[in-house]
Amino acid sequence: MDSLRGGGGYGGYDAMADSKASTLNTASEEAINGPVVLSCIKCRTIVGDTFAYVTSLPERNYIALQAVPESVVCSKAKKIATERGEEGSMYFELSCGECQAVIGRRYITTVEEIDGIRNAYTLDVGRIITYELGKCLGNKAGNCEAPPPEFYTSVALHEDLVLVKSNVAAIAAKLQKLEQSLARGGGSAVSPRNLPAVAAAAAAAGGSRKRPQQQAQGYNSEIYHVDPSKRNNR
Repeated sequence: MDSLRGGGGYGGYDAMADSKASTLNTASEEAINGPVVLSCIKCRTIVGDTFAYVTSLPERNYIALQAVPESVVCSKAKKIATERGEEGSMYFELSCGECQAVIGRRYITTVEEIDGIRNAYTLDVGRIITYELGKCLGNKAGNCEAPPPEFYTSVALHEDLVLVKSNVAAIAAKLQKLEQSLARGGGSAVSPRNLPAVAAAAAAAGGSRKRPQQQAQGYNSEIYHVDPSKRNNR
């Protein structure tokens, strides 16, 4: 894909692309345990992933996918390849929809040497960067170490103490309101020791009050009680 590596107005990206291609080819020889995300080398827009992987041609720095996201734009004009080993093959150019950088080709007719990538979305590994998902698992960032188990125990204990403290404060506030209410009503101060006695006195006081109907009529059963045996004599 020499035409992708030509001047093309990319400037410093060409040198970066060659370096990235070399790095990816080296990495491809190592074990890859997780899926790989492919991004545009110029603007970092995601242009594919290895879930759609079809094949690769390391000698040409090609990786072929069966599908790409909408961020990849396929040109409408057909072109004919002139590179060695691809002469006469017909393709559409693939570019990044964000920065319009050319990142690959989609071959519609191919010579025998590259027949395996016909109709696939072939990306130039020199125009993309890769990231393996899950690669950071097990790696330490700098000198950071995981906190000891005692740390989590201390945190849980602190949270429990804060909860107990808030509950005690709520109970104390309720007791204070009860004391103030009884003090305004002429009652004695309430403490945990005399709380049962105060509750009993409050119940007794409530039972001796007159009903609203009795108060309205001024009725007193003790004064106006009439002996049934004398009712006929009145």
